Amino acid sequence: MPKPFSTQPELFVTSADLEHPSLQGLDEAEAVLDWVKLEHLLIGIYASKTGRPSYPLLTLLRASLLGIWYRLSDVELAQTLFRDLLFRKFCHLELGGDVPDASTIGRFRQKLVDADL
Repeated sequence: MPKPFSTQPELFVTSADLEHPSLQGLDEAEAVLDWVKLEHLLIGIYASKTGRPSYPLLTLLRASLLGIWYRLSDVELAQTLFRDLLFRKFCHLELGGDVPDASTIGRFRQKLVDADL
């Protein structure tokens, strides 16, 4: 039986790479927005205590903002989140972790609309 493909954790990207100037393009947006106040506004969106744990509200909000700013559909945004280090860094997504899919992003946006946010 063939051995599954695996990589060394820092084979492709090192911690130092994440500080590269090309990954600082969204740092100003990070600094300008009051994330604590935004999170407080979003607190009631996913109040269910049952089901799978959801992505952090700010991660989904950050992803939604990127979709608006870069004019990406939900599918394009999900694909870009999967492969783009700048987007992952802004959304606080771990390199080896899961990324919200297009339906998760769309449902979150609909919840924002439903909550008049």
